[in-house]
Amino acid sequence: MVKNAPHEVDVRVGQNLKALRSQRNVSQERLGEVLGITFQQVQKYEKARNRISSSKLSQIAKFFQVDVATLFSGTGDYGAGETLFPFSPEALAIAQTYDSIPSDKVRRAISGLIRTLQIDQEAES
Repeated sequence: MVKNAPHEVDVRVGQNLKALRSQRNVSQERLGEVLGITFQQVQKYEKARNRISSSKLSQIAKFFQVDVATLFSGTGDYGAGETLFPFSPEALAIAQTYDSIPSDKVRRAISGLIRTLQIDQEAES
């Protein structure tokens, strides 16, 4: 018997879960502990190999302090329609690193550099 491919909504919810978990710097192990499941089960949720039950969706939303609808972002009629995390993994990693810099002065300098580079790039276009 051939297993059906996962539904596109399940795929998007899994992607959103992974993006949210990565953005918040939460490991699969930690999320599994909070949900009372193994990290392997979290992996299956993220890859849409297993569907996430409504009770687990509720627990996930509560843990990350978001609306359940946030997990359905980008699923058309089921959510907001926009992609929740339109950033590349590299951009998320940069944002996480930026947030971990303790010095306000250094963060302001980095922000200024990025704005300058953006302005220079726009001027060249």
